Amino acid sequence: MDIYIMDTGKIGSFVAERLQRVIHDKPSALIGLTTGNTPVTTGIYRELVDREKQGLIDFRECAFVNPDEQVGISKSHPESYYAYMQHHFFDHIRHPEERRFIPDGSVVNPIEQCMKMEAFIHDFGGIDFQLVGLGINGHICFIEPASAIPARSFVTPIAQINRELYAKQFGSVEAVPTHAMTYGWVTVMNTRKLTLVAVGQSKSDIIATSILGPITTEVPATILQLHSNVEVVLDHAAAEALESRMENLHTADINIVRISDAITLN
Repeated sequence: MDIYIMDTGKIGSFVAERLQRVIHDKPSALIGLTTGNTPVTTGIYRELVDREKQGLIDFRECAFVNPDEQVGISKSHPESYYAYMQHHFFDHIRHPEERRFIPDGSVVNPIEQCMKMEAFIHDFGGIDFQLVGLGINGHICFIEPASAIPARSFVTPIAQINRELYAKQFGSVEAVPTHAMTYGWVTVMNTRKLTLVAVGQSKSDIIATSILGPITTEVPATILQLHSNVEVVLDHAAAEALESRMENLHTADINIVRISDAITLN
């Protein structure tokens, strides 16, 4: 596992460069995106939009999938992940909508949406690059801590800690959806390349646990320890606990690169 630590302001261009390489090598790549505060605060989507305007990336042949959506809200709801992606990314690039899939939270049968998402991924040949964030309880995509995690995309209860976090946006805890659609663990593990991005002191402990702790469904991000091609991108605050715990720990499976010290990156 490669871990890159850098100033927060460098993350947007770093991740955009990674994605640019994927699309350069495979213009028809299937790209998995993510929502949340991290892509906005780090400027990932802004950087991708700017690169398209500069002619550095052409998104028209690739396909996009988002791993999750809250159940019971429409695409037009301001807190839907569909609305988020339109506002921060899709409204600003050239890309045919028929080559995108974001689960529809307003449908009567969300399980059917999960099946459609799996079919979309299959039809486009599998996910070539997946961007994910990290919840404070260790969730990735919307895979919440649980005694067991389904293999394929499924409907999950939203953890109370997350509903409380979202209460400000929705006006109250009661208004926050109780369930979400999300990838299953096999869906995650089958991605050809996965990049996890986390920033801020609030993510420091859960990052250390996710990377160094025992693999358990109670901390879903720990399954990434088994992924064959995963990299973690952190700012200094998010990396603090990890660096502290690794001072007296030597493992060949973890390679830390501090970007300020790096000359070249593969």
